[in-house]
Amino acid sequence: MNKTKRIKDAKGKNHVLLIACFLLCIVLTLAYLMLEIARHQYGFEEAGTDRNYHVLVVGQAESQLFLNQVFEGAKSLSEKYNAVVELKVPNSLAENISLQSLIDYSSFVNADGIIAFVHSQSAPFHAALRSDGTDIPVISIGYYLPENPQVSFIGSNYSALGRRIGAESESLFNSRGKAYVVISGISSSPNHSNLLNSLLGYYRARSISNFEVFDKSLKENEESVLQMLCGASLENSALICLTEKDSMTALQLVTAQNEGGKIKILGFGENEALGMYLKKGILSRLISFDPKKIGRTAMTELFEYRNKGYANSYITAELQVRKAENECDAAH
Repeated sequence: MNKTKRIKDAKGKNHVLLIACFLLCIVLTLAYLMLEIARHQYGFEEAGTDRNYHVLVVGQAESQLFLNQVFEGAKSLSEKYNAVVELKVPNSLAENISLQSLIDYSSFVNADGIIAFVHSQSAPFHAALRSDGTDIPVISIGYYLPENPQVSFIGSNYSALGRRIGAESESLFNSRGKAYVVISGISSSPNHSNLLNSLLGYYRARSISNFEVFDKSLKENEESVLQMLCGASLENSALICLTEKDSMTALQLVTAQNEGGKIKILGFGENEALGMYLKKGILSRLISFDPKKIGRTAMTELFEYRNKGYANSYITAELQVRKAENECDAAH
């Protein structure tokens, strides 16, 4: 009887041990999966990595593809600067969070620096503080707002941008067509005036006179644009957009008129929708900044500021040009 009881007790203990092992396996598997999700979503470094600094890359959902590449560029220097780099971007437009909230998140994690994408519609943000009460330094990219407490801004040389747009657009139209240049009525601002003058100067230097400037918003020019879209020579013409907003509006107008492919469009900007239009071939050419190079430059400036107390206040970002796969140049 005692022997039988001992056997039953041993079997009971074995069952408890097996169940405990099984539950432990489940807990470890779940922990591993959660860590992998965190790494994928926020860019955490590999487990066991011990870094002294923490840098955040932040921005809004509509610029996620661009910011993913900025993050990759910044992360490529993480070992050099002994830093963990984290990407903090909302997953979708539906859950979009203000730039200020993303900046404030840096206080919560006690970050050592921020790389922030500022959209053209973004409101100015105020500084975030570390636990010791010091400001967290910010490198801003995208659009320049002088009110932002940034130690450095990485952005455009508008004269160079105008010349580059001129060179890239030249092959999209010919003497039988026309270039329609759209600038949203903001050419009175010094930067955009410089951009427009540089572009038109390029055309004149190349003896190109068949262009028309829409120096108003596309909404105000909608009737003129619609008349233009009904023109007979569109296959030789191009719509040249100098801002991200104009690029989106022009693409929507052209798509609504079923003119995709008939008139070529050169767009400017970084948002995800522009990339989609380019992939579909509705957008012929897209000019934007080189995001990986921006990420690397931002990391360099952050640690220059940290180590020396100063950084370059303004840095010219390099441009990149992407072409639709189905694009073919207009014959001159």
